[in-house]
Amino acid sequence: MSWNGPFCGSRPSSSSVLTQGHGLSLSGAQIKIAVPNMFQEQSICQRAFLHYGCCIRDPNWPQNPEVQWRLLALSRGLGLPIPKPFRAPFIPGITVMIPHYGETILEKKDSLYGGRDDDIVPLMDWLKARYEDEWHNFDARMQAKNMGGLSAGSNWDDYSDEQWEKICGWSSMRLQTLFRTVAGMMLYHPALQCHYEVQGVGKVRGEKKPALADVWTPNDCFNCIVSMQQYGIPGAVNYGHVNKMFAKFPSSLKVAFIDFKEKNIHAEVDKIHPRQKRRYFSCLVDGQCSEVPGSNGRRKAKYTVELPGYPILGDGKSDNQNHAIIFLRGIFSQCIDANQGGYFEQMLMLPCVLGEFRTIDRGDDAAKQIIGLPEHITSDIGSVGDFAAGSEVAFGTILQRTYSVLGARMHYGHPDIMNKQYMMQQGGVSKATKTINLSEDIFAGMDFTLRGQGRSIKHCEYFHVAKGRDLGFNTVLGFFSKLSSGAGEQILTRQMFRLGQLLHLPEALTFYYAHVGFYVTQGLVSASMPILVRGPSCPSSPGRYTF
Repeated sequence: MSWNGPFCGSRPSSSSVLTQGHGLSLSGAQIKIAVPNMFQEQSICQRAFLHYGCCIRDPNWPQNPEVQWRLLALSRGLGLPIPKPFRAPFIPGITVMIPHYGETILEKKDSLYGGRDDDIVPLMDWLKARYEDEWHNFDARMQAKNMGGLSAGSNWDDYSDEQWEKICGWSSMRLQTLFRTVAGMMLYHPALQCHYEVQGVGKVRGEKKPALADVWTPNDCFNCIVSMQQYGIPGAVNYGHVNKMFAKFPSSLKVAFIDFKEKNIHAEVDKIHPRQKRRYFSCLVDGQCSEVPGSNGRRKAKYTVELPGYPILGDGKSDNQNHAIIFLRGIFSQCIDANQGGYFEQMLMLPCVLGEFRTIDRGDDAAKQIIGLPEHITSDIGSVGDFAAGSEVAFGTILQRTYSVLGARMHYGHPDIMNKQYMMQQGGVSKATKTINLSEDIFAGMDFTLRGQGRSIKHCEYFHVAKGRDLGFNTVLGFFSKLSSGAGEQILTRQMFRLGQLLHLPEALTFYYAHVGFYVTQGLVSASMPILVRGPSCPSSPGRYTF
Protein backbone atom coordinates (compact mmCIF):
# COMPACT_ATOMS: atom_id res chain seq x y z
CA MET A 1 0.00 0.00 0.00
CA SER A 2 1.30 3.48 -0.82
CA TRP A 3 1.06 6.48 1.51
CA ASN A 4 -0.13 9.48 -0.52
CA GLY A 5 -1.42 11.69 2.25
CA PRO A 6 -0.48 15.31 2.90
CA PHE A 7 1.61 14.50 5.97
CA CYS A 8 4.64 12.44 5.09
CA GLY A 9 6.48 10.46 7.72
CA SER A 10 6.02 7.02 9.21
CA ARG A 11 3.96 4.53 7.23
CA PRO A 12 0.56 3.52 8.60
CA SER A 13 -0.41 -0.03 9.45
CA SER A 14 -1.63 -2.39 6.76
CA SER A 15 -5.22 -2.10 8.01
CA SER A 16 -5.44 1.64 7.28
CA VAL A 17 -6.49 3.07 3.96
CA LEU A 18 -6.21 6.75 3.05
CA THR A 19 -8.91 8.35 0.97
CA GLN A 20 -7.29 11.26 -0.83
CA GLY A 21 -8.90 14.58 0.00
CA HIS A 22 -11.16 13.04 2.63
CA GLY A 23 -8.98 11.56 5.34
CA LEU A 24 -7.95 8.33 6.96
CA SER A 25 -10.29 5.40 7.53
CA LEU A 26 -9.51 2.36 9.64
CA SER A 27 -11.15 -0.79 8.26
CA GLY A 28 -11.70 -2.29 11.69
CA ALA A 29 -13.08 0.68 13.62
CA GLN A 30 -14.35 2.67 10.62
CA ILE A 31 -12.79 5.90 11.88
CA LYS A 32 -12.42 8.76 9.42
CA ILE A 33 -10.18 11.73 10.03
CA ALA A 34 -11.15 14.57 7.72
CA VAL A 35 -8.26 16.63 6.39
CA PRO A 36 -9.24 20.10 5.10
CA ASN A 37 -8.33 20.71 1.49
CA MET A 38 -6.38 23.77 2.57
CA PHE A 39 -3.77 21.49 4.19
CA GLN A 40 -3.31 19.16 1.25
CA GLU A 41 0.22 18.75 -0.01
CA GLN A 42 1.25 21.29 -2.66
CA SER A 43 4.36 21.79 -4.69
CA ILE A 44 6.40 24.98 -4.64
CA CYS A 45 4.98 26.09 -8.00
CA GLN A 46 1.41 25.51 -6.84
CA ARG A 47 2.01 27.47 -3.69
CA ALA A 48 3.60 30.35 -5.60
CA PHE A 49 0.78 30.64 -8.14
CA LEU A 50 -2.11 30.14 -5.74
CA HIS A 51 -0.92 32.31 -2.85
CA TYR A 52 1.22 34.95 -4.55
CA GLY A 53 -0.13 34.98 -8.09
CA CYS A 54 -2.03 38.02 -9.33
CA CYS A 55 -4.62 36.23 -11.45
CA ILE A 56 -4.89 32.74 -9.94
CA ARG A 57 -6.48 32.26 -6.55
CA ASP A 58 -6.61 29.20 -4.37
CA PRO A 59 -10.29 28.27 -3.94
CA ASN A 60 -9.51 26.62 -0.60
CA TRP A 61 -7.61 29.62 0.81
CA PRO A 62 -9.82 31.85 3.03
CA GLN A 63 -10.44 35.34 1.72
CA ASN A 64 -10.76 36.98 5.13
CA PRO A 65 -7.48 38.91 5.72
CA GLU A 66 -7.62 38.30 9.48
CA VAL A 67 -7.90 34.54 9.00
CA GLN A 68 -5.07 34.64 6.46
CA TRP A 69 -2.80 36.43 8.91
CA ARG A 70 -3.63 33.98 11.68
CA LEU A 71 -2.77 30.97 9.53
CA LEU A 72 0.44 32.52 8.23
CA ALA A 73 1.51 33.65 11.73
CA LEU A 74 0.93 30.17 13.10
CA SER A 75 2.88 28.52 10.28
CA ARG A 76 5.78 30.97 10.68
CA GLY A 77 5.82 30.49 14.43
CA LEU A 78 5.92 26.71 14.20
CA GLY A 79 8.99 27.04 11.96
CA LEU A 80 10.97 28.99 14.56
CA PRO A 81 13.09 27.45 17.33
CA ILE A 82 10.64 26.52 20.08
CA PRO A 83 11.66 25.06 23.45
CA LYS A 84 10.15 21.92 24.85
CA PRO A 85 6.76 22.80 26.37
CA PHE A 86 5.62 22.10 29.87
CA ARG A 87 3.37 19.08 30.11
CA ALA A 88 -0.05 19.35 31.72
CA PRO A 89 -0.77 19.14 34.59
CA PHE A 90 2.76 20.30 35.49
CA ILE A 91 2.38 23.75 33.93
CA PRO A 92 3.62 26.51 36.27
CA GLY A 93 1.15 29.09 37.50
CA ILE A 94 0.60 32.25 35.46
CA THR A 95 -1.73 35.20 35.97
CA VAL A 96 -2.78 37.72 33.33
CA MET A 97 -3.18 41.25 34.70
CA ILE A 98 -5.20 43.86 32.80
CA PRO A 99 -5.24 47.47 34.10
CA HIS A 100 -8.50 49.34 33.57
CA TYR A 101 -9.44 52.93 34.29
CA GLY A 102 -12.14 54.38 32.05
CA GLU A 103 -12.08 52.15 28.97
CA THR A 104 -15.34 50.84 27.53
CA ILE A 105 -16.30 47.42 28.88
CA LEU A 106 -19.18 46.59 26.52
CA GLU A 107 -20.63 48.67 23.72
CA LYS A 108 -24.14 50.09 24.10
CA LYS A 109 -26.85 50.75 21.57
CA ASP A 110 -26.56 54.51 22.05
CA SER A 111 -22.88 54.51 21.09
CA LEU A 112 -23.39 52.20 18.11
CA TYR A 113 -26.59 53.74 16.79
CA GLY A 114 -28.01 56.96 18.12
CA GLY A 115 -30.40 57.56 15.25
CA ARG A 116 -30.18 58.52 11.61
CA ASP A 117 -28.51 61.77 10.64
CA ASP A 118 -27.70 63.11 7.21
CA ASP A 119 -24.26 64.32 8.27
CA ILE A 120 -23.15 61.52 10.61
CA VAL A 121 -22.86 57.85 9.65
CA PRO A 122 -23.69 55.55 12.60
CA LEU A 123 -20.85 53.46 13.90
CA MET A 124 -22.93 50.33 13.37
CA ASP A 125 -23.12 50.99 9.62
CA TRP A 126 -19.34 51.25 9.46
CA LEU A 127 -18.86 48.02 11.43
CA LYS A 128 -21.30 46.16 9.17
CA ALA A 129 -19.47 47.37 6.05
CA ARG A 130 -16.01 46.76 7.52
CA TYR A 131 -16.73 43.19 8.66
CA GLU A 132 -19.26 42.22 6.01
CA ASP A 133 -18.41 38.52 5.82
CA GLU A 134 -18.33 38.21 9.61
CA TRP A 135 -21.72 39.97 9.75
CA HIS A 136 -23.17 37.33 7.44
CA ASN A 137 -21.77 34.58 9.66
CA PHE A 138 -23.25 36.34 12.69
CA ASP A 139 -26.61 36.44 10.92
CA ALA A 140 -26.40 32.70 10.26
CA ARG A 141 -25.70 32.00 13.94
CA MET A 142 -28.64 34.15 14.97
CA GLN A 143 -30.93 32.23 12.66
CA ALA A 144 -29.62 28.91 13.96
CA LYS A 145 -30.48 30.00 17.52
CA ASN A 146 -34.03 30.97 16.45
CA MET A 147 -33.47 34.62 17.33
CA GLY A 148 -35.04 36.00 14.16
CA GLY A 149 -31.84 36.63 12.27
CA LEU A 150 -30.77 40.03 10.98
CA SER A 151 -33.05 40.26 7.96
CA ALA A 152 -33.76 43.94 8.64
CA GLY A 153 -30.28 44.84 7.38
CA SER A 154 -29.29 48.40 8.25
CA ASN A 155 -32.73 49.32 9.55
CA TRP A 156 -31.49 49.35 13.11
CA ASP A 157 -34.76 50.64 14.55
CA ASP A 158 -36.50 47.38 13.61
CA TYR A 159 -34.41 45.16 15.88
CA SER A 160 -35.65 44.08 19.28
CA ASP A 161 -33.84 44.62 22.59
CA GLU A 162 -32.79 40.96 22.67
CA GLN A 163 -31.28 41.24 19.19
CA TRP A 164 -29.55 44.48 20.11
CA GLU A 165 -27.96 42.76 23.09
CA LYS A 166 -26.39 40.22 20.73
CA ILE A 167 -25.38 42.95 18.28
CA CYS A 168 -23.66 44.90 21.05
CA GLY A 169 -21.73 41.77 22.03
CA TRP A 170 -20.70 41.18 18.40
CA SER A 171 -19.60 44.80 18.04
CA SER A 172 -17.65 44.74 21.30
CA MET A 173 -15.50 41.90 19.94
CA ARG A 174 -14.51 44.09 16.97
CA LEU A 175 -13.79 47.31 18.81
CA GLN A 176 -11.25 48.17 21.49
CA THR A 177 -13.23 47.12 24.54
CA LEU A 178 -12.29 45.46 27.81
CA PHE A 179 -14.62 42.56 27.05
CA ARG A 180 -12.63 41.75 23.91
CA THR A 181 -9.39 41.79 25.88
CA VAL A 182 -10.75 39.55 28.64
CA ALA A 183 -12.32 37.16 26.13
CA GLY A 184 -9.02 36.88 24.27
CA MET A 185 -6.93 36.28 27.38
CA MET A 186 -9.43 33.78 28.79
CA LEU A 187 -8.68 31.59 25.76
CA TYR A 188 -5.77 30.33 27.86
CA HIS A 189 -8.33 28.28 29.77
CA PRO A 190 -9.60 26.09 26.86
CA ALA A 191 -6.08 25.97 25.38
CA LEU A 192 -4.64 24.48 28.57
CA GLN A 193 -7.63 22.15 28.82
CA CYS A 194 -6.88 20.89 25.29
CA HIS A 195 -3.28 20.15 26.29
CA TYR A 196 -4.53 18.16 29.24
CA GLU A 197 -7.15 16.17 27.36
CA VAL A 198 -4.91 15.36 24.39
CA GLN A 199 -2.26 13.90 26.67
CA GLY A 200 -4.86 11.66 28.30
CA VAL A 201 -3.57 12.17 31.82
CA GLY A 202 -5.37 9.98 34.32
CA LYS A 203 -6.53 7.37 31.84
CA VAL A 204 -5.72 3.81 32.92
CA ARG A 205 -6.35 0.79 30.69
CA GLY A 206 -9.23 -1.29 31.92
CA GLU A 207 -10.46 1.38 34.32
CA LYS A 208 -12.99 4.11 33.93
CA LYS A 209 -11.40 7.46 33.22
CA PRO A 210 -11.96 9.84 36.16
CA ALA A 211 -13.61 13.19 35.65
CA LEU A 212 -11.08 15.76 34.47
CA ALA A 213 -12.29 18.31 36.97
CA ASP A 214 -11.52 15.87 39.81
CA VAL A 215 -7.89 15.58 38.74
CA TRP A 216 -6.81 18.93 37.32
CA THR A 217 -8.38 22.03 35.81
CA PRO A 218 -6.74 25.05 34.16
CA ASN A 219 -7.83 27.08 37.17
CA ASP A 220 -5.00 25.40 39.08
CA CYS A 221 -2.39 27.26 37.03
CA PHE A 222 -4.20 30.16 35.30
CA ASN A 223 -6.02 33.26 36.49
CA CYS A 224 -7.01 36.55 34.89
CA ILE A 225 -7.19 39.66 37.08
CA VAL A 226 -8.61 42.97 35.88
CA SER A 227 -7.16 45.74 38.01
CA MET A 228 -10.22 48.01 37.84
CA GLN A 229 -9.11 51.12 39.67
CA GLN A 230 -12.54 52.81 39.84
CA TYR A 231 -14.64 49.77 40.76
CA GLY A 232 -15.02 51.03 44.33
CA ILE A 233 -16.36 54.45 43.25
CA PRO A 234 -20.17 54.37 42.90
CA GLY A 235 -21.29 55.15 39.36
CA ALA A 236 -17.78 55.17 37.86
CA VAL A 237 -18.06 51.62 36.46
CA ASN A 238 -20.99 49.87 34.80
CA TYR A 239 -21.44 47.01 37.28
CA GLY A 240 -23.89 45.29 34.96
CA HIS A 241 -21.22 44.89 32.29
CA VAL A 242 -18.73 43.62 34.88
CA ASN A 243 -21.26 41.04 36.06
CA LYS A 244 -21.74 39.92 32.45
CA MET A 245 -18.03 39.18 32.29
CA PHE A 246 -18.27 37.24 35.54
CA ALA A 247 -21.18 35.24 34.08
CA LYS A 248 -19.27 34.56 30.87
CA PHE A 249 -16.03 33.56 32.62
CA PRO A 250 -17.05 32.35 36.09
CA SER A 251 -13.98 30.33 36.99
CA SER A 252 -10.75 32.26 36.38
CA LEU A 253 -11.79 35.93 36.14
CA LYS A 254 -11.26 38.24 39.12
CA VAL A 255 -11.35 42.00 39.63
CA ALA A 256 -8.95 43.92 41.89
CA PHE A 257 -9.74 47.49 42.87
CA ILE A 258 -8.83 50.25 45.30
CA ASP A 259 -11.45 50.93 47.97
CA PHE A 260 -11.52 53.60 50.65
CA LYS A 261 -13.49 54.57 53.73
CA GLU A 262 -13.43 57.41 56.20
CA LYS A 263 -11.34 57.15 59.32
CA ASN A 264 -13.16 55.79 62.36
CA ILE A 265 -12.50 55.71 66.05
CA HIS A 266 -9.92 52.97 65.59
CA ALA A 267 -7.67 55.15 63.40
CA GLU A 268 -5.50 56.28 66.31
CA VAL A 269 -5.19 52.75 67.66
CA ASP A 270 -4.20 51.49 64.19
CA LYS A 271 -1.59 54.28 64.02
CA ILE A 272 -3.06 56.04 61.00
CA HIS A 273 -1.20 59.25 60.19
CA PRO A 274 -3.12 62.32 61.39
CA ARG A 275 -2.86 64.02 57.98
CA GLN A 276 -4.29 61.01 56.18
CA LYS A 277 -7.97 61.77 55.53
CA ARG A 278 -9.10 58.28 54.51
CA ARG A 279 -8.13 54.63 54.80
CA TYR A 280 -7.36 52.85 51.52
CA PHE A 281 -7.62 49.15 50.76
CA SER A 282 -6.65 46.82 47.93
CA CYS A 283 -9.62 44.49 47.36
CA LEU A 284 -10.46 41.48 45.22
CA VAL A 285 -13.85 40.24 43.97
CA ASP A 286 -14.89 37.36 41.73
CA GLY A 287 -18.05 35.81 40.38
CA GLN A 288 -18.73 33.96 43.63
CA CYS A 289 -18.96 37.11 45.73
CA SER A 290 -22.41 38.30 46.73
CA GLU A 291 -23.79 41.62 45.57
CA VAL A 292 -24.00 44.60 47.92
CA PRO A 293 -27.67 45.58 48.44
CA GLY A 294 -28.60 48.83 46.71
CA SER A 295 -25.30 49.15 44.81
CA ASN A 296 -26.59 48.38 41.27
CA GLY A 297 -24.61 45.15 41.03
CA ARG A 298 -21.40 45.89 42.91
CA ARG A 299 -20.02 42.82 44.68
CA LYS A 300 -18.67 42.49 48.17
CA ALA A 301 -14.90 42.14 48.42
CA LYS A 302 -13.52 38.66 49.02
CA TYR A 303 -10.11 39.83 50.22
CA THR A 304 -9.24 43.24 51.68
CA VAL A 305 -5.68 44.41 52.38
CA GLU A 306 -5.10 47.87 53.87
CA LEU A 307 -2.61 50.13 52.12
CA PRO A 308 -0.21 52.45 53.99
CA GLY A 309 -1.68 55.58 52.38
CA TYR A 310 -2.97 57.10 49.19
CA PRO A 311 -1.85 54.60 46.54
CA ILE A 312 -1.85 56.79 43.40
CA LEU A 313 1.60 58.36 43.47
CA GLY A 314 2.41 58.36 39.76
CA ASP A 315 0.40 58.76 36.57
CA GLY A 316 -2.11 56.11 37.67
CA LYS A 317 -1.48 53.12 35.45
CA SER A 318 1.65 51.90 37.21
CA ASP A 319 -0.02 52.19 40.63
CA ASN A 320 -3.04 50.35 39.29
CA GLN A 321 -0.79 47.47 38.26
CA ASN A 322 1.42 47.34 41.32
CA HIS A 323 -1.33 47.31 43.95
CA ALA A 324 -2.82 44.15 42.39
CA ILE A 325 0.42 42.13 42.44
CA ILE A 326 -0.45 40.66 45.83
CA PHE A 327 -3.43 38.87 44.25
CA LEU A 328 -1.44 37.29 41.40
CA ARG A 329 -1.20 33.52 41.72
CA GLY A 330 1.66 31.50 40.33
CA ILE A 331 5.24 32.30 39.48
CA PHE A 332 4.72 34.24 36.25
CA SER A 333 2.66 37.27 35.33
CA GLN A 334 1.67 38.69 31.96
CA CYS A 335 0.77 42.37 31.78
CA ILE A 336 -1.84 43.16 29.13
CA ASP A 337 -3.33 46.49 28.09
CA ALA A 338 -7.09 46.99 28.02
CA ASN A 339 -7.05 47.34 24.21
CA GLN A 340 -5.54 43.97 23.36
CA GLY A 341 -6.87 40.53 22.45
CA GLY A 342 -5.86 36.95 21.85
CA TYR A 343 -6.15 34.04 19.42
CA PHE A 344 -6.82 30.46 20.38
CA GLU A 345 -4.12 28.94 18.18
CA GLN A 346 -1.58 31.33 19.69
CA MET A 347 -2.68 30.48 23.22
CA LEU A 348 -1.83 26.85 22.53
CA MET A 349 1.83 27.98 22.48
CA LEU A 350 1.77 29.11 26.11
CA PRO A 351 3.50 25.96 27.49
CA CYS A 352 6.28 26.55 24.95
CA VAL A 353 6.72 30.19 26.01
CA LEU A 354 6.90 29.14 29.64
CA GLY A 355 9.58 26.66 28.59
CA GLU A 356 11.83 29.64 27.83
CA PHE A 357 12.26 30.15 31.59
CA ARG A 358 13.89 26.75 32.05
CA THR A 359 17.52 26.53 33.12
CA ILE A 360 19.97 23.66 33.09
CA ASP A 361 20.81 24.10 36.75
CA ARG A 362 18.25 24.89 39.43
CA GLY A 363 18.69 28.42 40.78
CA ASP A 364 20.82 29.63 37.88
CA ASP A 365 21.41 33.38 38.29
CA ALA A 366 21.53 33.89 34.52
CA ALA A 367 17.98 32.64 34.06
CA LYS A 368 15.73 34.59 31.72
CA GLN A 369 13.06 36.25 33.85
CA ILE A 370 11.44 38.44 31.15
CA ILE A 371 10.27 37.03 27.81
CA GLY A 372 9.33 39.64 25.22
CA LEU A 373 6.50 38.94 22.77
CA PRO A 374 5.36 40.81 19.63
CA GLU A 375 2.01 42.48 19.02
CA HIS A 376 -0.27 42.19 16.03
CA ILE A 377 -1.76 45.62 15.33
CA THR A 378 -5.39 45.20 14.30
CA SER A 379 -6.19 48.89 13.79
CA ASP A 380 -4.39 49.35 10.45
CA ILE A 381 -7.42 51.13 8.95
CA GLY A 382 -6.86 54.20 6.80
CA SER A 383 -3.62 56.03 6.14
CA VAL A 384 -3.12 57.20 9.74
CA GLY A 385 -3.90 53.77 11.17
CA ASP A 386 -1.59 52.09 8.67
CA PHE A 387 1.21 54.49 9.60
CA ALA A 388 0.73 53.79 13.31
CA ALA A 389 0.58 50.03 12.69
CA GLY A 390 3.75 50.14 10.60
CA SER A 391 5.56 52.06 13.33
CA GLU A 392 4.45 49.52 15.92
CA VAL A 393 5.66 46.59 13.79
CA ALA A 394 9.01 48.26 13.17
CA PHE A 395 9.58 49.11 16.83
CA GLY A 396 7.81 46.24 18.57
CA THR A 397 9.04 43.37 16.41
CA ILE A 398 11.80 44.18 13.92
CA LEU A 399 13.95 46.32 16.19
CA GLN A 400 13.32 44.22 19.30
CA ARG A 401 15.00 41.17 17.80
CA THR A 402 18.11 43.28 17.15
CA TYR A 403 18.10 44.80 20.62
CA SER A 404 17.74 41.33 22.12
CA VAL A 405 20.81 40.05 20.28
CA LEU A 406 22.86 43.12 21.24
CA GLY A 407 21.82 42.87 24.88
CA ALA A 408 19.99 46.19 25.10
CA ARG A 409 16.36 45.04 25.04
CA MET A 410 14.30 46.23 27.99
CA HIS A 411 10.66 45.69 28.91
CA TYR A 412 8.81 47.65 26.25
CA GLY A 413 5.47 45.98 25.57
CA HIS A 414 2.62 44.64 27.64
CA PRO A 415 2.46 41.11 26.20
CA ASP A 416 5.74 40.34 27.95
CA ILE A 417 5.71 37.50 30.49
CA MET A 418 7.74 38.18 33.63
CA ASN A 419 8.75 36.33 36.74
CA LYS A 420 6.45 37.81 39.37
CA GLN A 421 8.80 36.99 42.24
CA TYR A 422 11.62 39.00 40.70
CA MET A 423 9.33 41.92 39.86
CA MET A 424 8.07 42.11 43.45
CA GLN A 425 11.64 42.32 44.73
CA GLN A 426 12.41 45.36 42.59
CA GLY A 427 9.32 47.42 43.40
CA GLY A 428 6.72 46.04 40.99
CA VAL A 429 6.25 45.62 37.28
CA SER A 430 6.56 49.37 36.62
CA LYS A 431 7.76 52.51 38.36
CA ALA A 432 5.26 55.01 39.69
CA THR A 433 7.03 58.36 40.08
CA LYS A 434 4.89 61.05 38.52
CA THR A 435 6.19 62.56 35.25
CA ILE A 436 9.63 60.94 35.58
CA ASN A 437 8.27 57.44 34.93
CA LEU A 438 5.94 58.46 32.11
CA SER A 439 7.08 55.42 30.11
CA GLU A 440 6.64 53.17 33.12
CA ASP A 441 7.13 49.80 31.44
CA ILE A 442 10.76 50.10 30.44
CA PHE A 443 11.94 50.60 34.02
CA ALA A 444 11.12 46.97 34.80
CA GLY A 445 13.80 45.92 32.30
CA MET A 446 16.22 48.60 33.47
CA ASP A 447 16.07 47.51 37.10
CA PHE A 448 16.24 43.88 36.07
CA THR A 449 19.41 44.50 34.05
CA LEU A 450 20.98 46.59 36.80
CA ARG A 451 20.70 43.68 39.22
CA GLY A 452 23.37 42.00 37.11
CA GLN A 453 24.54 38.39 37.49
CA GLY A 454 24.25 37.81 33.75
CA ARG A 455 20.47 38.04 33.59
CA SER A 456 19.04 38.41 30.10
CA ILE A 457 15.77 39.39 28.45
CA LYS A 458 14.74 37.31 25.47
CA HIS A 459 12.47 38.22 22.57
CA CYS A 460 10.31 35.50 20.97
CA GLU A 461 8.29 35.83 17.78
CA TYR A 462 6.21 32.67 17.67
CA PHE A 463 3.56 33.97 20.10
CA HIS A 464 1.39 36.97 19.16
CA VAL A 465 -1.15 39.07 21.02
CA ALA A 466 -3.56 41.42 19.24
CA LYS A 467 -3.28 45.16 19.83
CA GLY A 468 -5.58 48.02 18.88
CA ARG A 469 -4.68 51.69 18.58
CA ASP A 470 -6.81 54.79 18.22
CA LEU A 471 -7.25 55.85 14.60
CA GLY A 472 -7.60 59.61 15.05
CA PHE A 473 -4.79 61.86 13.93
CA ASN A 474 -4.68 63.74 17.24
CA THR A 475 -4.63 60.52 19.29
CA VAL A 476 -1.82 59.04 17.20
CA LEU A 477 0.11 62.30 17.52
CA GLY A 478 -0.51 62.30 21.26
CA PHE A 479 0.80 58.76 21.56
CA PHE A 480 4.04 59.54 19.77
CA SER A 481 4.37 62.70 21.86
CA LYS A 482 4.05 60.54 24.99
CA LEU A 483 6.83 58.26 23.75
CA SER A 484 9.16 61.16 23.02
CA SER A 485 8.36 62.85 26.34
CA GLY A 486 8.94 59.60 28.19
CA ALA A 487 12.30 59.15 26.48
CA GLY A 488 13.29 62.66 27.52
CA GLU A 489 12.29 62.05 31.14
CA GLN A 490 14.35 58.86 31.22
CA ILE A 491 17.54 60.92 31.02
CA LEU A 492 16.80 62.29 34.49
CA THR A 493 16.57 58.87 36.13
CA ARG A 494 19.25 57.05 38.08
CA GLN A 495 18.63 53.90 36.00
CA MET A 496 19.75 55.63 32.81
CA PHE A 497 22.83 57.06 34.55
CA ARG A 498 23.92 53.71 35.98
CA LEU A 499 23.28 51.76 32.79
CA GLY A 500 25.39 54.27 30.87
CA GLN A 501 28.30 53.48 33.19
CA LEU A 502 27.90 49.70 33.32
CA LEU A 503 26.98 48.62 29.79
CA HIS A 504 29.64 47.67 27.28
CA LEU A 505 30.04 49.73 24.13
CA PRO A 506 27.73 47.71 21.80
CA GLU A 507 25.02 47.49 24.44
CA ALA A 508 25.44 51.16 25.40
CA LEU A 509 25.17 52.40 21.81
CA THR A 510 22.13 50.22 21.19
CA PHE A 511 20.54 51.33 24.43
CA TYR A 512 21.20 54.97 23.54
CA TYR A 513 19.69 54.75 20.08
CA ALA A 514 16.70 52.72 21.28
CA HIS A 515 15.67 55.54 23.62
CA VAL A 516 16.58 59.18 23.62
CA GLY A 517 19.22 58.76 20.91
CA PHE A 518 16.57 58.05 18.31
CA TYR A 519 14.89 61.41 18.95
CA VAL A 520 18.21 63.25 19.09
CA THR A 521 19.15 61.77 15.72
CA GLN A 522 15.76 62.68 14.25
CA GLY A 523 16.15 66.22 15.53
CA LEU A 524 19.58 66.57 13.93
CA VAL A 525 18.33 65.15 10.63
CA SER A 526 15.34 67.51 10.65
CA ALA A 527 17.54 70.51 11.41
CA SER A 528 20.25 69.64 8.88
CA MET A 529 18.20 70.59 5.80
CA PRO A 530 17.23 74.13 6.97
CA ILE A 531 20.80 74.73 8.10
CA LEU A 532 22.11 73.56 4.73
CA VAL A 533 19.71 75.75 2.77
CA ARG A 534 19.64 78.89 4.92
CA GLY A 535 23.12 78.79 6.40
CA PRO A 536 25.67 81.50 5.55
CA SER A 537 27.92 80.88 2.57
CA CYS A 538 31.27 82.44 1.65
CA PRO A 539 32.40 82.36 -2.00
CA SER A 540 35.99 81.18 -1.95
CA SER A 541 36.33 81.19 -5.70
CA PRO A 542 34.07 81.85 -8.70
CA GLY A 543 31.52 79.06 -9.02
CA ARG A 544 32.42 77.40 -5.71
CA TYR A 545 30.78 77.91 -2.35
CA THR A 546 31.82 76.76 1.09
CA PHE A 547 29.33 76.42 3.92
